[in-house]
Amino acid sequence: MLKTRLVSAFAMLAIFFASFFIFDPWLFLALTSIVSIIALYELCSLFRLKFNQKIILWSASLVPSIYFYLFNFDNINIIFFTSLIFWFFFAVFHLYSKFHLTNNFNVILGAILIVPLWVSVVSLFLDNKLFLLFIFISIFIADIGAYLFGKKYGKNKLMPNVSPGKTVEGVLGAFFLNTIFACSLSFYVSVELLIIVAGTTLITFLSVFGDLYESLLKRQSGVKDSGSIIPGHGGILDRIDGFFPTIPIFALISNSSYFIGIIF
Repeated sequence: MLKTRLVSAFAMLAIFFASFFIFDPWLFLALTSIVSIIALYELCSLFRLKFNQKIILWSASLVPSIYFYLFNFDNINIIFFTSLIFWFFFAVFHLYSKFHLTNNFNVILGAILIVPLWVSVVSLFLDNKLFLLFIFISIFIADIGAYLFGKKYGKNKLMPNVSPGKTVEGVLGAFFLNTIFACSLSFYVSVELLIIVAGTTLITFLSVFGDLYESLLKRQSGVKDSGSIIPGHGGILDRIDGFFPTIPIFALISNSSYFIGIIF
């Protein structure tokens, strides 16, 4: 199982870095679109949507994405701010209350998960490629830290009623490895160490939160994995759950003037 997991991880990393650095940028954008479409398909299966609900979910996800990308890119922060409101208010309440959503609401939920993620990845890739890479690497490191430290030292369950496999020690390991990454990175970039550590800390927190929330959705649907497309890892949703809150919120933060204007 571990060997299969490692082979799949290295294959995914190779595809990612090749599309991100080597080939034409449109290949990476196409790859993100494919991943988003597969995630939409998995959400439809996870929520057990009826045919008409699937049509609504696909329309609610694809139409706004295409519209903002082609015609209204200047106002794209509206999508990111919507994601921030969802994650810091509704998702927190849902995670701790654990109430079950109706399928009609799941249609809206699916769009809220997919649209901000796809649009924010495209936006950051076109505007600030290295910043997007920093977020990706921090999420990957958080996943690795949580997995390794959880396997080695995990004893205290984080939220056993939501995700029995996640431990406090695993989360601490995620923060620890990302702090080491931040300290190492500070030697090569002209950004203060405190800012980099704050960034990796927030990324770790958000990625763990996204992972927990997807675990809640799977648990309420009675499934272990969102799919089986990635050997040893499950489905696409199982690999990008930490991306859902993290990248849209950091896309909003990167447009700091808009973010500060909304707050103050």
